Amino acid sequence: MRQLLALAVRKRPGVEVQEAADGLAALKLLSVGSFDLMFVDLNMPILDGMKLIKRVRESEAALGGERLRICVVTTESAQATEDQARALGADFFVRKPVSRRDVERILQEAFPG
Repeated sequence: MRQLLALAVRKRPGVEVQEAADGLAALKLLSVGSFDLMFVDLNMPILDGMKLIKRVRESEAALGGERLRICVVTTESAQATEDQARALGADFFVRKPVSRRDVERILQEAFPG
């Protein structure tokens, strides 16, 4: 799924994609780079998606930096899961299987114009 998302995002001109195999690897990437949008799977090894979102938002609050847009990608269908992710700071929520149209919609909403 990560590779399919990356492929769909790369189709947008001028976009650079970095991939992380787990939540901890994502935090490491965020500590050394600047990103505009992050796709987060809730079921990741080492550091799950909810914990990752929480840590990203806590870090942003402490540093006072620009807010990273976060899109949750999951198989979870419960509304409570989406509500929890949004309460932690997720901007977008999409259920698997994710289509190219879903990715295009999220990119358009995240970066209008």
